[in-house]
Amino acid sequence: MTTRPFDWRGVVARALFCLFVVFAIYNPSGTSFLHWVLGGFDWFWVKLAVGATLAAVCMVVWRTTLGVLGRRGIGLVVAFYLGAGMTVLHLAGESPWSGQTLLVWLLVSVAGVFTAGLCFSHLHHRLGGISHTEDITK
Repeated sequence: MTTRPFDWRGVVARALFCLFVVFAIYNPSGTSFLHWVLGGFDWFWVKLAVGATLAAVCMVVWRTTLGVLGRRGIGLVVAFYLGAGMTVLHLAGESPWSGQTLLVWLLVSVAGVFTAGLCFSHLHHRLGGISHTEDITK
């Protein structure tokens, strides 16, 4: 077991990173990569480079999430976010079926799944002393 105490800063940093990536690709405010690309063909090469970078980051985060959590784990995280989201909306008196609310909660849920995938090994190791490794055979 590690001798360092558990620190939430790693989890918060990963969560903020995932929220940034998801909301950078698309958000309902109109200031996202998708809105920028659909705005015209000016700065084509910059848009291509930014899009390739976002795609690469998403692929790495998705592969990590799928490898760590698996399909069942992703299903459990989605169920958690569905239940937590409906509870928060009910307590706030908001309708969960309005378009804007549903879209934002969907984006937050995707970021939450990514965060869970990136944080699971960190949490498991810090709280339980269990280390995760990946065997790569050539």
